[in-house]
Amino acid sequence: MRLSLSPIRARGRIGVDVGATAVRAAELRMNPPRVLRVAQVRLPDGAVENGEVRDPHAVGSALTELWQLGGFKGRQVHLGIGNQRVVVREVTLPWLPESELRASLPFQVQEYVPIPVNEAVLDYHLLEEVEQEGRRMVRLLLVAASKAMILSLVEAVELAKLVPVGVDVVPFAVVRAVGDVDGLGLEENGGEEAVVNIGSDVTSIVVHTRGNPRFVRVLSSAGQEISDAIGRALPVSADEAESLKRGESSGREDVRSQADAIVKTRMGAFVDEVRSSLDFYSAQAPGSRIVRVVLTGGGSTLSGLLDHMAAQMTCEVVAGNPFKWVAPPPDLVPEARQTAEPLLSVAVGLAIPGSAA
Repeated sequence: MRLSLSPIRARGRIGVDVGATAVRAAELRMNPPRVLRVAQVRLPDGAVENGEVRDPHAVGSALTELWQLGGFKGRQVHLGIGNQRVVVREVTLPWLPESELRASLPFQVQEYVPIPVNEAVLDYHLLEEVEQEGRRMVRLLLVAASKAMILSLVEAVELAKLVPVGVDVVPFAVVRAVGDVDGLGLEENGGEEAVVNIGSDVTSIVVHTRGNPRFVRVLSSAGQEISDAIGRALPVSADEAESLKRGESSGREDVRSQADAIVKTRMGAFVDEVRSSLDFYSAQAPGSRIVRVVLTGGGSTLSGLLDHMAAQMTCEVVAGNPFKWVAPPPDLVPEARQTAEPLLSVAVGLAIPGSAA
């Protein structure tokens, strides 16, 4: 099995996002580019944890319901993976023809991959050719993912009688959906953009230049962490904790004020972690200059998060729009679109042909 980092172009595609709380799909038509259909179905608790399918049958059942609900016209789907068992790392290797480089990859990158290479699926994106001490070398963005994790995802999809035709890396797909891939929105003299996709239990950060990724990091900090903190500190149910996180009113003012304090503290810690990740990248890449941070994902809708991050960053911080490059579904009314946009970035990005890599 091979990761599809450069999906084949086609007239239409369906991207499927298997998240922690729901499965989502987006069907895209290319000429002209428009998302034709989108749909979402909730998942039972525990079916997906930390970006990995734990219960393929539950996920398969949800996907079957999703296809009935959304009325999707095909069964070939493009999937995404993106958690802490997906390693994206820049490496420099001796130049070889493409076929030889790919064949030798498992032997050349063992020291860079924290899992046994025989248990991993490997792929790469060529960044550039360089010369070091008179030798022809290549800089690669290496991607390694647990084979068992991918097989569990594929099993769930096949249980729904769907046909997986590509597995992409979620941060790359999100760049295609909401990133400034043509560079026209950045400063004329160049600059990089960071796309932060905040899910329920996983957050991915990718720094890119005109759609070419330079740095990827996956954090375990995400939206569910705040809900869990409220649930541990206060005598409320899981549903109540989620409502308190979203700022919804509570019958008890003392509970409301305590929840607000927890949200503020956790939000600050999260923003610090994102900023530290970007600072780490900047230290490793002399001359880099991040000029914009784009927030997307369900966790990005947390009240006050965008403003708080903007206050802590030295660059612009904006909300991502997955319908930036493709038209939205014709039946998605403006009120529903505003709510749906952060949730659809992954599915829409998986449906967009090409690769951020």
